[in-house]
Amino acid sequence: MKLLCVGEILVDMIAEKDCLKDSREFNARPGGAPANVAVAASRMGADVEMAGTVGNDGFGEMLTRKLEEEDVGIDKLAVSDEKTTLAFVALDENAEPEFSFYRGADLEIGEEQLVEGYDVIHFGSLPFTDPELAERLEKYAERSQALISFDPNLRSDLRDREYMDRLKSFIEVSDLIFLSEEENKNFDIDAEEILVTRGSEGAKLLTQDFTQVEKPPEVDAVDTTGAGDALTGTYLAFRDISRRKAIKKAVEASALSTLKKGAMSALPDRRRLENHFQ
Repeated sequence: MKLLCVGEILVDMIAEKDCLKDSREFNARPGGAPANVAVAASRMGADVEMAGTVGNDGFGEMLTRKLEEEDVGIDKLAVSDEKTTLAFVALDENAEPEFSFYRGADLEIGEEQLVEGYDVIHFGSLPFTDPELAERLEKYAERSQALISFDPNLRSDLRDREYMDRLKSFIEVSDLIFLSEEENKNFDIDAEEILVTRGSEGAKLLTQDFTQVEKPPEVDAVDTTGAGDALTGTYLAFRDISRRKAIKKAVEASALSTLKKGAMSALPDRRRLENHFQ
C-alpha cells in the first residue's frame, strides 16, 4: 500500500504550563496532523510520502530532517519563502490540548505536489481554511483513482460557516472518514467507511459490510495530543491486510501514544505495539 498524506506540517510549541496565557517557555517539536499520520503509518511499516510545505527557515529544516529520519518520502514536500507554521499547545489537567495557530507556509500546496500513483491519499483539514486551496484539493480528490481518506478534525477557533461548508463538500468526495463522536454530530455522512474515535472508550468502525466497536487497553495517559493521529496512521497502515485487524491495532497504538508527551515523538512503532500487547 502506497500512502500520500496531504496538508499541514508544522512545529508544535509545547507550553510549560497547563494554559497558554500563563506560559513563558515552550519546547519545539515536529507536528501537524497529516505529518503525524504519515509518521505513524511509516512506523507501522507503510510506504508513505508527505505533500505539504515548510518555510525556508530553521524550523522547516527541522521538519524536513524529521520526515527523512522517519522514512517518509519528501519528494512532494515544498519549501516556501513564508515562515514555517507554528502551533502553540498547552495541556490541561486532563491531558487535553489547547491550540493557538500562527499560520504560514502550510497554506501553500501547489498542483505540482498533487500527483497520481498512490493507493490511499489522506487529507488533513487546516488547508480548508483557504478557499482557493480547498478547491484545489477537492478537484485533486475528485480526479484521483486512490481511496480518499479525510479527517475533518474540527477546532472551535476555525469553525465559521464557510469553513464548515468546505469540509462538508470534501466529505462528499471522500471514501474513508475519521471523526470524533462530537464531530459525528455535526455532519450527515454517507461514506463507505467511517471510523469514529471515542476517546477513552476506544473507537467504532462503520462499513457497508460490518460494524466493529473496539475497546482500548487501560493506560495512564500523560498527553492525548497525537492519539487520534496514531489511530489514523495505524489504521491506514494495516487496512489493506484486514479492516478488523486494523481497527484493533489502531486503538492499541492510540493508547500507547498517550504514555509520552508530544504528538509525533510519542507515536509507537510496530515492534513496540506488538511487544506491548502480546
